[in-house]
Amino acid sequence: MRTPPKILLLTFLVLILGCEKVDDPSSLAAVASAPIDRSTRPDPGPAPASSFPNYETHKTSEGLTIYVIESDRQPTITYRLMFRSGGLFDGEKSGLAEFVADMLDKGVKGKTGYELASEIDFIGASLSATASSDFIAVSVSGLSKYKEKLLDILKSVVLEPAFPEDELEKLRQRTLSNLISERSEPDALIGKLRRKLVYGEGAYGSFQTEESVASITRDDLVAFHRVHFLPNNASLAIVGSFDGSTELSRVKSELGKWKPAELQSLVELSFPEVDGGTIHLLDREDSVQSTVRVVQQSVPKSNPDTPELRVVMSILGGGFSGRLFQNLREDKGFTYGAGAYSANAAKLGAIISYADVRNEVTADAVKEIFNELNRIREEPILASELEMHQKYLAGNYMLSLEQPMTIARLVQEIDVYGLAPNYYQTYVAQLMSVTPELAAELANKYVLPEKSIVAVVGMLEEIAESLQAIGRVTVYDEKLNVQN
Repeated sequence: MRTPPKILLLTFLVLILGCEKVDDPSSLAAVASAPIDRSTRPDPGPAPASSFPNYETHKTSEGLTIYVIESDRQPTITYRLMFRSGGLFDGEKSGLAEFVADMLDKGVKGKTGYELASEIDFIGASLSATASSDFIAVSVSGLSKYKEKLLDILKSVVLEPAFPEDELEKLRQRTLSNLISERSEPDALIGKLRRKLVYGEGAYGSFQTEESVASITRDDLVAFHRVHFLPNNASLAIVGSFDGSTELSRVKSELGKWKPAELQSLVELSFPEVDGGTIHLLDREDSVQSTVRVVQQSVPKSNPDTPELRVVMSILGGGFSGRLFQNLREDKGFTYGAGAYSANAAKLGAIISYADVRNEVTADAVKEIFNELNRIREEPILASELEMHQKYLAGNYMLSLEQPMTIARLVQEIDVYGLAPNYYQTYVAQLMSVTPELAAELANKYVLPEKSIVAVVGMLEEIAESLQAIGRVTVYDEKLNVQN
């Protein structure tokens, strides 16, 4: 007699979950036919233990830090080289580090950008380079059987970029075109405005302008590369299927001729005193909705409370279950989405609450955001609410570890942000250790409504009067020049 598919599925689940052997299929049939009460949510299972992989850390005589993470789950390998220099070293030419990263794959010694791309495509590999304020990262991934070729590609891109003039000019024109487009994009405008307000004119508050982009030359790219692309300013993460000791020896040999040099010191950063309670409005004519951000300065990534603070931020504004979403969307109907998050860089962080709302409810939305900022400080946090967000964060974190690139990025954050060596191995435990009492303590310590400012991109004519009833309003144009 043919066994019903549902019984076969349950048998399979029992076996893979390591349960005892089931000799009586009728017991499975009983389970399968048992009524299910869909009126109540099932109890959640226990939080998973962290599965961040073990890794080895090595330091070469040239000063390069190498992280080795072996995993045979897939027949692939990822090399990610990260330099501890990013946009903070742009100087007067904002966007320089981004230009350097964007130009790395546009040609190397002896090869054009097209030839390099064809070579990468032929073996089914991928190459990428990104820049942030704190670092530049270059990565290449592909099948492990091509590891020699992949490392050769990474070496050529990092050590011998050509920075061709014609490709630089193409990049410049694309960037200038994007900057013009951003004048009509509320998200781009609000991002620039809130960074300027929180971080100031330089450092994390700087952004590309038409003038800075026009001023960047090939000589600037070459100089940045010469000063910052050094082994003693870098870490290399190797993640994938390979023999660790053999690969480490090979990498050391291949990069052995890469010579260190004296590193350029970062100019001491200064950040503005934030005038809490003020409102900053970027006037965008004909806007039918307002893009709202309530922001404050916060702690850098290295602060030991950052994992636990993420739990608090998730309760405040994480996803559909966050309080801001429940208030502004579900209760008030002001918006399709609202939330909050903590952005933690190497030198300073920010807490950002956000929503896009109709013009007529802009001021009301701002008030409700502040109501939630105060409520998370003043009212007890329910254990059930806390547990839901802890498991949500832990689950997302565990899922992200399926990607080799994520593992490479996280292990290198230990280096660039000065984190504890076991930071990500204990990450889930830190999330799950938060009690309602600790969450309240962290909220009162780090969520500071009185030091928060309001940034809005919207139509001045329709929203200025209602915002002035809340606080002093400063008006900006699309280039962030003050208009009043």
